[in-house]
Amino acid sequence: MGNKLLKRVWIKTIGLALLACLMIMGEASAFGPSTMYTSPSTDPGPGTLYPRAIRLQYNGASNGTMLATFEHYVNGTPTFPIYRSTDGGVSWTQISQVSDTVNGWGMRYQPFLYELPQAIGSMPAGTLLCAGNSIPSDLSQTKLDLYKSTDKGLTWTFVSSIATGGRADPNGSYDPVWEPFLLVANNKLIMYYSDERDAAHNQKLVHVTSTNGTTWSSAVEDIALADSTKRPGMSTVAKLGNGNYIMTYEYGGSPNGNFAVYYKISSNPENFGAATDPGTLLKTRDGVIPSSSPYVVWVPGTGPNGTIAVSANSSTDLYLNSENGASDTWTRVSTVVPQGYSRAIVPLADNHSVIILTGGPLGSGHNSVRYGSKDLGDAAQIHQIESSRYAGYYMRHYNFLARIDINPSPINDSRFRMVPGLADSGGVSFESVNFPGYYLRHYNYVMQVSRNDGTTTFQQDATFYQTAGLANSSQVSFRSYNFPTYYLRQLNYSGMRIDPLSASSSTTDKQDATFIIH
Repeated sequence: MGNKLLKRVWIKTIGLALLACLMIMGEASAFGPSTMYTSPSTDPGPGTLYPRAIRLQYNGASNGTMLATFEHYVNGTPTFPIYRSTDGGVSWTQISQVSDTVNGWGMRYQPFLYELPQAIGSMPAGTLLCAGNSIPSDLSQTKLDLYKSTDKGLTWTFVSSIATGGRADPNGSYDPVWEPFLLVANNKLIMYYSDERDAAHNQKLVHVTSTNGTTWSSAVEDIALADSTKRPGMSTVAKLGNGNYIMTYEYGGSPNGNFAVYYKISSNPENFGAATDPGTLLKTRDGVIPSSSPYVVWVPGTGPNGTIAVSANSSTDLYLNSENGASDTWTRVSTVVPQGYSRAIVPLADNHSVIILTGGPLGSGHNSVRYGSKDLGDAAQIHQIESSRYAGYYMRHYNFLARIDINPSPINDSRFRMVPGLADSGGVSFESVNFPGYYLRHYNYVMQVSRNDGTTTFQQDATFYQTAGLANSSQVSFRSYNFPTYYLRQLNYSGMRIDPLSASSSTTDKQDATFIIH
């Protein structure tokens, strides 16, 4: 019995050590900020804006290849350049461009790339689509056109025109159409876009559908606010792991700050509820409200519910939600990618990292297309920590303070991602699963869950060394990084703290500082 237990503990210890090595290797593979393209000074400003990218998933041997494009401001007729990456987004090379072949105006604003996950009409699964705003040089018209590629982005042909509007001027007086976004659901191709053509609204968000890509339904309102002076815009949509869909958009004239980010969740991406309902304000636990040009994706491999990730123009941060969009569970994490107007996000092949792309800010100057990656946390790192002294009691956070509890609810309060130590990769830090970017740390010796503020003090307070259990060497204890004689312990169920412990400490104290990793 004893030898079997020791063998099991030895295997578990080796497994955790291997996992730590893999985590360190994963971190080392992060990249950016890097530059895809820099606008020359001879081109009109801002040079670049509004990047978009996809990772192929329905193209057989080419799966994993990535394609990217962006608004490209040039002296002649504009096109959407197509760049390709075959190394997971680390490096990019231009392979083609999407040209306006029907209007003679150019492809000027708001490109969007999409890969069909199933056949739509005569277009098989794996067909690549590029939607964008074709606009003449005098900006007198707007036209949302669709192109396709059947050779993985090397050549592009016209498919259809979806919507035509007035002058490309966003002051609310010229009736343009803007910002296409594509999605397949319910065996239809859906295009969401912003529409200024309704005299009853400054701007509203609508969608149209097609079963063949060439003929399109009438527009259906998604967000059309009762106050006609308000200006919702820039809708993006992602499917969640529970089957629901989340739509994010900017709310011009919002009572919570101009162009604050709002969202709605629905089981049907063709019906997000009453169009006059603005949905839910995106506000983080620490009170931050992102604004302008949001972009949303869902990343599956980060935990039980996956993670919703949203970017916005107002910050370099990503805004994360691991509770299927619950309004009081948003957090934020920093990224290496600079701010930019309508940054894009694409989940990477590991299913827990994303690439973020920016085309730079609005205004004059000459932007570059920059990009980099962010790891949102591998689900394989998630563990529950059980008390050795009280079987069935698990470490959890409650109102952001740490304690142990039996049958903790919600269960994600007791799940932590064990990552390389923030202050020393040879140690371990505990990231909350349902509050990404929040870590277990001591403050005045009391254990709490707090947002990583990037300071040295925080990193040290949130780092521990895993040792043989003080009360049972086949289990584990966690020694504080910056208080080397102090250990993580529970205290009468009601709380956790760090206290000085040693071989001469009482049996009870040592039991309180000993845990089992599940």
